[in-house]
Amino acid sequence: MAAADDAAVLPKGRFSLGAENRFYPFPTEKRFGPNGNTEDLAGAFNNRALDASVFPSLSALSPFVPGGRPSIGDSSLHFEYHYNILTVAPAYGVTDHLTIYAEIPYWWVRNDVDASVNSAPGSSANVGLRTGPGAGVPCGLPVPVLPLACPNTRRFTTEDVQQILGPGLPGISGFGFKRIEDFSADGFGDITLGAKYQYLRTDDWRLAATVGVRLPTGRQDDPDDLADIAWSTGAYTLLARLHNDYILSNLWTPKTQGAPETKLLQTGTVLLNFTFRYDWILADDVTIRAGAPNALPTSRARVHRDIGDRFEFEFGGQWVVWSPFSLSALYRYAFKLEDRIDGPKTFPHNFVEKDTDSTEQLYIVQLNFSTIPLYLQKRFPIPLNAFLAYRDRFAGSGPRAIDSPSQILKARYISVGLQLIF
Repeated sequence: MAAADDAAVLPKGRFSLGAENRFYPFPTEKRFGPNGNTEDLAGAFNNRALDASVFPSLSALSPFVPGGRPSIGDSSLHFEYHYNILTVAPAYGVTDHLTIYAEIPYWWVRNDVDASVNSAPGSSANVGLRTGPGAGVPCGLPVPVLPLACPNTRRFTTEDVQQILGPGLPGISGFGFKRIEDFSADGFGDITLGAKYQYLRTDDWRLAATVGVRLPTGRQDDPDDLADIAWSTGAYTLLARLHNDYILSNLWTPKTQGAPETKLLQTGTVLLNFTFRYDWILADDVTIRAGAPNALPTSRARVHRDIGDRFEFEFGGQWVVWSPFSLSALYRYAFKLEDRIDGPKTFPHNFVEKDTDSTEQLYIVQLNFSTIPLYLQKRFPIPLNAFLAYRDRFAGSGPRAIDSPSQILKARYISVGLQLIF
């Protein structure tokens, strides 16, 4: 496939139109933490006491509750991401060695949210909302939250907490977040424009280089929505790739007549590939939120952000089992440098930058079908390629922040693709 990460290019004057659909039949519920362990997407706020570490204003009640730890109850929060991504990739062979192409993705996403607060007896709740007058200290203090031992005090409900996170309650300032509830959206992703030049083609080797740009045309994160899903960083990205193909089976098969490209389609051919990728993510200005680890990101500011550059190393192979069928597999290791944030002096930059130097490891196994051998033999009218693949990101590390563009999700998908050449 001419836009794929190997060294193949289209012949001069040829067009191709490819389409790939990535199905995520397995919900994404985990991410990789800073130490490489897997954890729930909303793990920072799941099964924990909503105390002063989450709502710092509660600390004023510390002297008046047992243990000195005021809490409005225990939270239960679970996120379940669902994805489907369709990518269309047109390409054109400018010369026999130069192909230009585009990748245009369209995303469908959904987050199934389960959010509630337990303030019933037996929970950690020991403070509640004031409903009437009280006497003495602290019950007579003119504050909206009092120990549950005070008269005219009721327990917090899930809706109360939703209001505190959003517009607030009488006497309690809100944090300006949208409701934590189910989220769904769809739209175009970041569009890629590229050019691939094949600078060496021999019986044994194909070498090519790609340069391109990724445009921030996808949906960016809403800093006021803790449950939304973004699929674009919002920054322009310059791309560079090096593609290196080696025909390993030439070591044991006799040389035959014909162009090197046609030999790749013969039964028994084994092709090895190494691809290096570099993504230079340009700095941009964006509004983000930040907070201490495992606390609400209550600080909100417009900042200058430079997302860390990304490097990928991919090793793969393809075996033509029986022309036109082949099997392929690859392993990819990637790492990303730390994000840099420049904003107001009071903004907690260190919390936003923490653990953003992420890594990931994945593999892809793929079944390929091509009619090109039959087309060259005039036994099929159209040259096309098709594939069925499975990908698993099985290891990684990254930040815990839900809205960080450097988060590494533990995600798997099945993809099907088709490319027509004309």
